[in-house]
Amino acid sequence: SIANLPATVAAMLGANLPGALTALPGAWWEPLAPGVKRVVLLILDAVGWLHFRQYLSQEGGSVFHRLAGQGHLLPISSIFPGTTTVALTSLWTGHSAAGHGLVGHDLFFPSLGMMVDTLGFTPAGEPRDERLIEGGLVPETLVPVQGLAQLLAGQGISTQVLIHRSFAESGLSRLQFRGASRVDGFASTADLCVALRDRLSEQRDERRLLVVYWANMDTIGHLRGPDSAAWRAELRNLAFSLERNFLQDLLPADRSGTLLVITADHGQIPAGSESVVRLDEHPELGQALLMPPAGGPRAAYLCARTGALPVLRDYVTRHLAGRFAVVDSKAALAVGLLGPEPPACEAALRLADLVLIGRSSNALDWKGRELPLAGLHGGLSRWEMLVPLLFARLD
Repeated sequence: SIANLPATVAAMLGANLPGALTALPGAWWEPLAPGVKRVVLLILDAVGWLHFRQYLSQEGGSVFHRLAGQGHLLPISSIFPGTTTVALTSLWTGHSAAGHGLVGHDLFFPSLGMMVDTLGFTPAGEPRDERLIEGGLVPETLVPVQGLAQLLAGQGISTQVLIHRSFAESGLSRLQFRGASRVDGFASTADLCVALRDRLSEQRDERRLLVVYWANMDTIGHLRGPDSAAWRAELRNLAFSLERNFLQDLLPADRSGTLLVITADHGQIPAGSESVVRLDEHPELGQALLMPPAGGPRAAYLCARTGALPVLRDYVTRHLAGRFAVVDSKAALAVGLLGPEPPACEAALRLADLVLIGRSSNALDWKGRELPLAGLHGGLSRWEMLVPLLFARLD
């Protein structure tokens, strides 16, 4: 899965990640690894393998075709739950959700006595202004494992990050980029590609990891749908800019010893109003809850009132079984649904009592969205769980 990618990148650069999940099978990347000095890891938000494969079939001659011809392109798994905060933390630690403990988008933090939006570090449901950080919350303390950049720095490898400028100094970035030597913000896709080209021209002899995070596909997928013309057009725009503004003008000295890795944190599944189950339409379910659900709409964590767990489980089983699978949280951890590692204590605390997983494209809405999202992720469908992995030497 993508949680095995950090150890793979480290191995390419002659390093290791103690305690992290093991590297991917060597047959996939070892033939491309000799002489690698720099790895460029491009993370595309919400580009699932199935939609990516459809795009490739419609876009002959794309830069992705050429890069795949120079290396390897294959599908791998995301992690569960496949949401941005969880999956990116796996990509920045080499641990599954069970291991790093950041198991969902909205999580209850007992020390704060509130549900927290971990993307905006604000009380869940409120504008993402990171007010909790201003109030003293330290994002770096929320996961019990070291970060990828920290471990690489201790082995003489620097990590640099390119991310949209609106995210460059966010709390989530602080948590994930621990140990990075440089974090730069970009303003557009073209600006990103030019900046990446410039970074490769610097310090050519140093072992470096350059991580690029590109969020546009997730935004458009939620708004227009992952099977929309707008989604394909945005991916086409990235492909053009990668070719014209990055690869085409890259000097031979900058290509030398450089390996490009492209992957995604998760995919998306098309959705609509028919996919939504509103919590306020199930008052008996709401009355059995101690607090609003945590997690996300495709994988929600339910915390029962004292003594009400049998009632909660029974209600969901009788009334919603056709739309959701219900899994005991302890069982979910025990069978490895959230990863093969011994679960961190944070993971067990944050999962509450029951995990509600949407079947098909079904999702639980407890926030009263006026307009349903056109694309969702976090569930176990192939559209969400399979992502592309592309390795290509640039020299």
